[in-house]
Amino acid sequence: MSTRIPDAGYLCHSSTVTSEFERKLTFPSILAQVKAKSKKAASRRAPVQERSQLTVEAILDTVIKLLKRRGASSITTNRIAEAAGVSIGSLYQYFPNKRAIFVALHERHIAQVDRIMERRMAESAESTLEELISSLIDGMIEAHATDPELSALLQAEVPHRADGTRDFSVRLHGAFRKALAPHAREFGSRTDLDMRAFFVSNMIDALGHAIVLRRPSGSSLSRARAELLRAILAYLGQNGSSPLPGLGVS
Repeated sequence: MSTRIPDAGYLCHSSTVTSEFERKLTFPSILAQVKAKSKKAASRRAPVQERSQLTVEAILDTVIKLLKRRGASSITTNRIAEAAGVSIGSLYQYFPNKRAIFVALHERHIAQVDRIMERRMAESAESTLEELISSLIDGMIEAHATDPELSALLQAEVPHRADGTRDFSVRLHGAFRKALAPHAREFGSRTDLDMRAFFVSNMIDALGHAIVLRRPSGSSLSRARAELLRAILAYLGQNGSSPLPGLGVS
């Protein structure tokens, strides 16, 4: 019989112990636990790790299908297990409750965005500032245009960890600061690079979502993208513009 993990609690205002427990239930941590358990197995049981990872992925993929059909409010752990073709006991080996599954789904999405943005930054290491910003905008659009329906559901309906989103914002800010650093001279001698990175990363994150999910009716993706690029370059003082007064100056 499978051992059920203690319930981490669904409400946001949970105990400190519950909050600490839930913070560990991210998608990367679940896979890390799977790997750790598999290392203890004998060589004849080597396929266990791969099967466990596939089970976790199958559960999350099933949740996406259910979300698109009926929305988050109609989803239960029993319905997920049935649709995924696993026993409820097997599901509870990986997730203590529905909220933990939703959190893992968010974490997987964030990990995908991380990989895309890291790739874009690596590809733009020798690019001009305009090419860099253009590529980063395209990366954020790519992350959400692949499955805009899922992106909208994750943003509007699916509960997630507030600190998970905050951690992503901190990582994004740090990555943007590093990417912008080689172009710092173009911003002027008194530029606050941290402030520039903060505004640019948040502009691309927030408006990258909005361009895909909420742009005005009749506006094309390419036009909205061009407007965002123009706005960021103007803020950075490119294309003949001066930096906005009071911003980015220490």
